Amino acid sequence: MEARILASAIEEFSEYGFAGARIERISQRAGTVDRMLYYYYGNKEQLYQAVLEKIYADMIGEQQAFVTPDDPVEGMRQLVVHSWDHYESHPHLVRVLMNENLLRGKHIRQSQQVTRTSFPLVETVTTLLEAGQAQGLFRRDVTPEHVLMTIMSLGFFYLSNQHTCSTWMGGDLMSPARRKAWREHICDVVLSSLAPSAERAKAAAPARKTAARRRAA
Repeated sequence: MEARILASAIEEFSEYGFAGARIERISQRAGTVDRMLYYYYGNKEQLYQAVLEKIYADMIGEQQAFVTPDDPVEGMRQLVVHSWDHYESHPHLVRVLMNENLLRGKHIRQSQQVTRTSFPLVETVTTLLEAGQAQGLFRRDVTPEHVLMTIMSLGFFYLSNQHTCSTWMGGDLMSPARRKAWREHICDVVLSSLAPSAERAKAAAPARKTAARRRAA
């Protein structure tokens, strides 16, 4: 019963946000009565916090299952893909976190569970980054925080803004071809930003030559 209530609450809060969510709709979808929600969670605010903790726990659980390859570059690529795939396959996560940011993180700050479960992802990025830096594969002036925020923001922004961007860009950002292209683009952006200066210059050379030819023409 508790699991059904929580699953129903995730649907409700992701669709209507905290302010618009209704206890009666949650209980109806879960096939129970309102008093059972109060029995398990006390009130609407505590239920919403349980939803936040659940979606974070699911995300971190998948990150904990991530097996870090010996090759730091391949490992970083796989981590980027892993993160994107989770965002893409969990639209409720994106919508609930958008709502929580509108609330200025009021409820997530109250959760000790989210704070504890957030560390494995940071550790994975740190492990890969330090291994790559030790082998001369990654720049030494990059921090795990910047890498992590780059990975998350490039995935989250695309999905959270898909409707508005699809409208003014004149194309469906969620078409299979566009999603696949963006997935690869994120990998390229992250790995290019981590490459040592000489490697970045080498990678940029073809683009500069192409631009020069266009200006000459």
